[in-house]
Amino acid sequence: IREVWMTITTMYLSLLRRTFSTAGLLYSLALLTSPALLAQPEPDFSGRWKIDREKSTPLDPWSNLEIEISIHADSVSIVRYFGAGSRVAEETMALDMTLPSQIVTVEGWWDNRHIGAYLGNDKKQTVAARWLDEGRTLQLNIDMILETSQGETPVRVIREMRLSDDGNTLTTLQIRSSRNLPVVRVFNRI
Repeated sequence: IREVWMTITTMYLSLLRRTFSTAGLLYSLALLTSPALLAQPEPDFSGRWKIDREKSTPLDPWSNLEIEISIHADSVSIVRYFGAGSRVAEETMALDMTLPSQIVTVEGWWDNRHIGAYLGNDKKQTVAARWLDEGRTLQLNIDMILETSQGETPVRVIREMRLSDDGNTLTTLQIRSSRNLPVVRVFNRI
């Protein structure tokens, strides 16, 4: 097998030598092995994203949701803007990606404000954030306390934000310990 491989390699290099000059051959090899050509483009979550309601889990009681993401070195900022007519709400998370987990204070838990559950524990959440899938997925593991008419309830949330190959669609998958079905939301870059 080795002899066959050596013969094929010799024939291929001979063909290349006849086709290209030595300088041209070296230039072609350098170009083909260039890190710039071999490297994948960095996934770019940064920017503003608007929900595609047709492709998403219902957003009740909200009619609109936008996400703004900013990334600077090891810091990620995620702002979610909820809207329904004149009623608006905002949730901001500033995350340090070098920490295994961190306490984040947010403005409120707006995902289901109409069910009478509010963010307790002084609006603090414990968040473990990490990059997955070579930077194409941002996973947030969130622990929080919700206050309801029945008392305080600990809730775990896993929120994955997945960037499409073309970088124009952001899909969020959210699984909550308090909900049997996942929440899937699709966003388009704006």
